[in-house]
Order: sequence, then structure tokens, then C-alpha cells
Amino acid sequence: MESPAEARTFSQVVFTDTPHSYPPGAALSCGYALTFQQSPRDWVGIFKVGWSTTKDYHTFVWVEPCLDVVGTESTGRAVFKEYYLPKDELEFYQFCYVDAAGQVRGASTPFCFKKPAGQSPESIGGEELLVIITQEQVELSQREKAELRRELDQTRGENETLKNDRQMERRQAAGLKEQNEQKEKEMSQLLKEMDQIKEQNEHLRSAVQEKGKETDRLKEQNEEKEKEMSQLLRDMDQIKEQNENTVQQTEEMMKQIEKRQRDAAEEQKQSSSRDAACRENEAHVQEKYDRATVKINTLQKEREQLRGRGDAQSAEINTLNFKIREQERELFKMKDGIQLLQVDLQSLEKEKQRLSAELQISQSLVHDMVAVKRESQSLQTSPSGQKTPQSCPDDNLREDCRTLAGQLQDAQRKLGAEREETRNAKRRSEILENELQQLREQLKKMVSTCEDAQRMSGKQELQLVEMRAAIAEAREVLADKDARIEGKEQIVTLVTREKEALARENETLVSDMERLRRALDDFQASPPAAAPRLQPDDTADSWQQQPENPEEMNPYENVGVVPGDTEEESLVCRLCQESFPGITQDELEQHEGSHRTCPYCPMLCDDMQQFVYEDHVYGHQL
Repeated sequence: MESPAEARTFSQVVFTDTPHSYPPGAALSCGYALTFQQSPRDWVGIFKVGWSTTKDYHTFVWVEPCLDVVGTESTGRAVFKEYYLPKDELEFYQFCYVDAAGQVRGASTPFCFKKPAGQSPESIGGEELLVIITQEQVELSQREKAELRRELDQTRGENETLKNDRQMERRQAAGLKEQNEQKEKEMSQLLKEMDQIKEQNEHLRSAVQEKGKETDRLKEQNEEKEKEMSQLLRDMDQIKEQNENTVQQTEEMMKQIEKRQRDAAEEQKQSSSRDAACRENEAHVQEKYDRATVKINTLQKEREQLRGRGDAQSAEINTLNFKIREQERELFKMKDGIQLLQVDLQSLEKEKQRLSAELQISQSLVHDMVAVKRESQSLQTSPSGQKTPQSCPDDNLREDCRTLAGQLQDAQRKLGAEREETRNAKRRSEILENELQQLREQLKKMVSTCEDAQRMSGKQELQLVEMRAAIAEAREVLADKDARIEGKEQIVTLVTREKEALARENETLVSDMERLRRALDDFQASPPAAAPRLQPDDTADSWQQQPENPEEMNPYENVGVVPGDTEEESLVCRLCQESFPGITQDELEQHEGSHRTCPYCPMLCDDMQQFVYEDHVYGHQL
């Protein structure tokens, strides 16, 4: 039997007008009163007395929920068809009200199924049965039939409206399905574009890293060039000081040479020509020095420009890195939006499936209504003599109409809920379309930013190429300067050697002139010697006698001759292997300095042209 917890809830529903017995083979109804809010899942069942659980019911029907306010007493009625009623007349049964949670809220008094006392098998022995019905009952049945017809017409109209609504919902569902398919295609396209943009961002990131490395290398090269330029400036200052010193020395030497060479016209002409050559060389050296200073200034300006370009490139790289980070954030946001769209699509598909199931339910309801219409038509077309014994089918038809009316109300509520859901789905689709449009605009912006970044990278590549060309030009200029400086140094050494040789020649000339003057003074101061007398016997001997010392024969023949010159050996040049008899070591060194040689190899380059000689030297530097 029931537990104490269930017994406390039996008083919430009270069954009214429950007789002691019901006639078998006929439909029955029971009334009840309650004070709580009903649910469409509540039901009333017929239980055999002595039941233990709610699963021991014999039959049951769903209740029709009342729309009254909670807290007020409401009534209801449950109708059972004769087909499902028990056939045992010896057992007792009772009605029980069970809620949606499976809890018993009320039970009726016991009853049984018995035939009336006045009717027995003996009294109904004939084949024909005469039933007497009053005029009031006939009019009542006619009114009930008219009400049933009106209800059927109303249900037919409601069914037509439901069909139209279902068709509209089907069209809307088809449109939503197409929109969903189109959105899925757009989402797949967006995913592909997102992957492409991600790859482009990775390429841009790698390019930016390479640009950063190149800028670092360029900065290092610029620093090295700055060091080289500072070293060159210091070298140029030293060369300038050396040139000034050499100019001063040459001026002093020229003054000394002019003083000493007043008596030697030929030597003075040669010295003047050499001085002119030296001056020309000095002018040429000064001109080259001026050009070198101008080039150094231009290189300094280019270095400053390169430094400014490097700073600008570093700033651009920072901006590109910031843009790439922003694009990555936008990509993550777009991925989140895509996931939300996928979730919405799945929910829309579930709603579509639910709508299709409800459409099938409504179609079954329409078929039931058509069956009820056919039954009503068969009732209308039945003979008048057979109308009276069909009061029980009329009751059944009335009960079916009530159940159909309840089902129609449920269908209307479901239809209203479905309409609201379709409106919400439309709103969601519009929101999704707006989000897709925003995503497209964001993708366009990202594509434009990627294109701008590519253009900027192209510009940076061009600038790097220009910088490399400028660096190559600077290297060439520096190599040219080095070659020119070396040429200037060689020229300066040649000039100094020539000046030293001239100084030595002047000293020898002065010493020779003084020696000759002393010899002339001695000769003039000595008395003239007496001529010896010749004997006749000594004539042949005198004619045949040779002087033992040639100097005694003519004392003026050896004037200007330095002792030891006749026995001096010939010197050989180490470069051209040519021998020079009768020259000093200083003159040999001056001759060797006049040759043009490679500063890196022992190659003699006298016969080479200037550009060939410069290419040969630059080849050693590379």
C-alpha cells in the first residue's frame, strides 16, 4: 500500500460523485477538485484495490491542465473509454491522481463494475431490443451534435491555419537551411583566408627578423667604417703634416741649392727643371689631397644618411612587429567568433530537427481530425431509427473532441513557442551576418596591412641594395685613396732621394772647385824651372825616354779627377738587372726608386698603363 509520505499528499485532490459501481462495457468519467497548479504530464489512473506502486495501474488518461490562478480551487474531469476498462466484476477499483513527478496526490473511494439490478440475461432474452427515448433527450442529442459540428468546423479551420503555418515554417526552415549552408561555405572560406593570412604573417615575421639581422650587420659595418674613416682622417692629417714638412725642407734645400749653384749654369738649369717638376708634383699631391678631403666629407655625410636610414628602418621594424601582434590578436578573436558561429549552427540544426518532429506530430493530429470528421459524417448519415441506441458513441465522440481540443491548444502553444524560436533564430542569423560582415571588413583591413608591409619590405630591400652599393662605392673610394696615398708616398720618397742626390752632387762639385782653386794657386805661386841642356849623345835617349809617371808629363790633365774613380766597379740594378759603371750607391738607389713596382709582389710595372697598374694593385687587396 501507500507509504506515509504518499498518504500526506492524498488529500490534495478530491474525487467527487464517485458511485459505488459502474456499468460494464460503457465509458465512464470521474470528477475531481484540486488546489495546486496542474502539469500536462499529470494523469488519472484506475488502480485495483490493494495496489503498492504507481506502476500497478490498469489504465490511465492524461489530464487537461486548468489555466486558473494558483491558490484557487479548480475542477477537472477524466474520461475513460470502454475498450480499456477492466472486465472483472468481482474486483474493486479506485481512481488515483498522479503528478508529473510520479507522486500520488489523491485517491477516490472504491468502486466496481456491475450490471444494473433491473437488467438480467433473462429479461433481455429476445433478439430485438426496444429502447424508449424522450423528446428532450432527442433535442439534447441534436444540440450536442450541432455543437460538435461547430467544434469540428472550428477545428477544421484551425487545422487549415496550422497547415499554412507549418508550410510557412517549412519554407522558413528551408531558407534557414540555405542560409546555414551559405554561412558554412563562408566560414570555410574565412578559415582558408585566415590560414593564408597566418602564413603571410609568419613570412612577414621571418622577413622582419632577417631585416633586423641585416640592420644589425649594417650598424656593425657602419661602426667599422666610422673607425676606418677616423683612422683615414688621422692618416690624412699625418700625411698633410709630412707634406708640409717636406715642402719646408724642399724650400730650404732650394735656397741652399740656389746659393751654391750660382757658378754652375747647367746644373742650375737642371735643378730649376727638377724644382719645377717637384712643384708640379706637390701641386698634384695637394690637388689629390683636396679631392680626398672632399670625398671624405661626402663619405661622412653618406654615413650620417645611412645612420638615419638605419634608425628609420629600426622604427619601421618595431611598427611592423606591433602590427603583427595586433593581427595575431585579431586572428584569435576571429577564431573565437568562428567557434561561436559553429555552436550557433549546431543549435540551429537541433532546432530544425525539433521543428521537423513537431511537424510530424501536427500532421498526425490533422489525420486524427480527419478521422473525427469522417465519424461525425457517418453519424449524420446514419438512419433515424438507429440514432437512439448510439448515445454511448456520441459520448465517446464528445470525449474525443475534448481531447482533440486539448491537443490543439497544446499545438497552438507549441506553435507560438516555435514562432518565437524562429524569430530568435532570425535575429541570431542577422547577428551572425553582421559578424560575418565585420569579419570580412577585418580581413580586408588585414590584407591591406599585409600588402603595405610587403611594400615596406620591398622599399627596405631597395634601401638595403642602395646601402650596399654605397658601401661598395665607399670601399672603392677608400681603395683608390689608399693607392693614391701610396703613390704620393712613393713620389715624396723619390723627391727626397733626388734632393739628397742633388745635395751630394753639389757638395762634390764644391769640393772639386775648391781643390782646383788650391792647385791653381799653388801652380801660380811656384817659380818656373830651368830648361836642361841636351847632349848630343843623349838625343836619342831623350827622344826615346818615356815618362815614368803620366802625371808629371801634364799636370793639368788630372784636374777634376777624383782618385780611385778609375778603379771603381760597375753597380747592377736589382729590379731591371742593368749594370751602371761609374755611379755611386745613392745614384743606384735613385735609379731603383724611379721604377714603378707593385707594393704587394716583386713585379716590375714600368710598361703598364695607369688603369692596368691600379687593377693589378686592387686585385691584391681583394
